[in-house]
Amino acid sequence: MHSSLPKVLHEVGGEPLVVHLLKKIQKALPASSVGVIVGHGKDLVQERIRSCGDLESSKISLIPQAEQRGTGHAVRCAIESEWGQERLKGKGAVLVLPGDAPLVTSELITALSAPLKGASARVLTCTLEDPTGYGRLVRKRKDGPVSRIVEERDANSQEKKIREVAVSMYLFESSFLSLTIKKLKPQNAQGEFYLTDVIAQAVKAKKKVEALGWGQAEDARGVNDPWELLQAREIVQKRILMDWAKKGVLFTESFSTCIDATVLFEGAATVGRGVALKGKTQIAREVVLENDVQLTDVRVGERAHIKKGSVAENSRIGSQAKVGPYAHLRPNSDVGSGSKIGNFVEIKNANIGSDTSIAHLSYVGDAQIGNRVNIGCGFVTCNFDGRLVEGQRKHQTVIEDDVFVGSDCQAVAPVRLGRGCYVASGSTITENVEADSLAIARSRQVNKAGYAKKLRQS
Repeated sequence: MHSSLPKVLHEVGGEPLVVHLLKKIQKALPASSVGVIVGHGKDLVQERIRSCGDLESSKISLIPQAEQRGTGHAVRCAIESEWGQERLKGKGAVLVLPGDAPLVTSELITALSAPLKGASARVLTCTLEDPTGYGRLVRKRKDGPVSRIVEERDANSQEKKIREVAVSMYLFESSFLSLTIKKLKPQNAQGEFYLTDVIAQAVKAKKKVEALGWGQAEDARGVNDPWELLQAREIVQKRILMDWAKKGVLFTESFSTCIDATVLFEGAATVGRGVALKGKTQIAREVVLENDVQLTDVRVGERAHIKKGSVAENSRIGSQAKVGPYAHLRPNSDVGSGSKIGNFVEIKNANIGSDTSIAHLSYVGDAQIGNRVNIGCGFVTCNFDGRLVEGQRKHQTVIEDDVFVGSDCQAVAPVRLGRGCYVASGSTITENVEADSLAIARSRQVNKAGYAKKLRQS
C-alpha cells in the first residue's frame, strides 16, 4: 500500500476495510464468535476495531500473529489460540475470510457458511476475465473435482491460463483444519505457509472439497494496492448511492458524490453534485443539499436547505433552517429551526436560537444567541484576547431574544446583550446592554467643510 497505515485500516465508504467485513459477518452470522488475526500494526488495528460502536466487540477476539509468515501461519495462530480451542471443542466449522475484502456481502457469507455435508472444506471461486494476481483453482478435469490451488508466483504457463480463481475464502471442518494446518511447509517462492495448501492436503487424504462458484466476482475482490483501493471505493459508493436512491433520495449525479456507509437518510432528500457526507451525519426528510456541500457528523432537520459550498462538522442544523452559500459551521454549532446562516458566515461553539438571522459576512464564536435575533453584516464576536478569565481564554457572548444588531458591530466578550435591545451600526460593545436599550458605541461624526479640497492640494 506504500503506507505506514496497516492495509486493513485503509478506508472505503468512511470505514476501514476490516470493519466493512466484520459488519457483514455480524449481519450474516449474528450468533458467531469472530477471531481477528492481527499482525503488522496490531495496536492500531485493535484500537480501531474496539472503538467501532456498531460492532458487538464482546463477540470479537483479537489474536496476535507475532511473525507474518503467510496465510497458513495466520490461521494456525488462530486455531492454537484460546479462541480456536473453543471452536474445536464445539466441533463446528471454521469460516476463513481475508481482512482486506470490503465488498463481501452478507449473502456471500451466508452461502459460504452453509453446513458442510460430507465435505471437509469448501472454497469460494470466481471466473475472471483477467485472473492476474489470484490463485488458480486446478481441477482433475474440466468441471471435475478440485485438485489444488496454485498461487500465481508458483504457477506454470498452463496454470496461469486458468480463469477460475480461488479468492481466499474458505469453510473448513474444524478438526480437519486443526490437523492439516500443522503439516504445512513453506515450499514456495515466498517461503511462506500457504492456506491454499490445505486444499491439496485434503485431496491427498481423499477428503471431499467443494468449490462454491460465485457469479458476482465483484463481491470477492480484495485490496492489494492503492489502485485496487480506489476501485473498491468506487464500487462501495455506487452501492451506497443505489441503496439510498431506491429509498427516495434524489442524487443529481453519482460520479462526484461521496456518501459514507455510516450516513443515514431518514426520508426523501435532494443531493447536488460534489456533495460529501461523512461520519455519523443524519439527514431528515425533504432536506435540500446544494452542490459541493460537505457535512461531517452533522444532524440536519426536516426541510432544511443547505446552500452551495457550505461546510459543517460536529453540529446540528434545525428544521427549515437555511445555511449558506459558503457558510462554515465549525464544531459544536447548533442552528435553531427556521434560522438563517448566510453567505460567508462562520459559526463555532455557538447555539443559535429559532428564527434568527445572521445573513452574511460574520463570525460568531463561543456564543449563546436567542430566538428572533437579527444580526447585520460584518458582526464579530471578539471571543479571544489573551486574557485568562476564570480559567478560560475564550470568552462568551450572550445575545438574548429579539435583539437587533446593526451592521459592522463587534461584541467584546464576555458580554451580554439584553432581550429586545438594539445595537447601532458600527458599534463596539464592551459592556453589557440592558433589555430594550439602544447601545451606541462609536465616535461622533464630524464634517469639516472644504477640508477634502485642502488635502487634494497638499
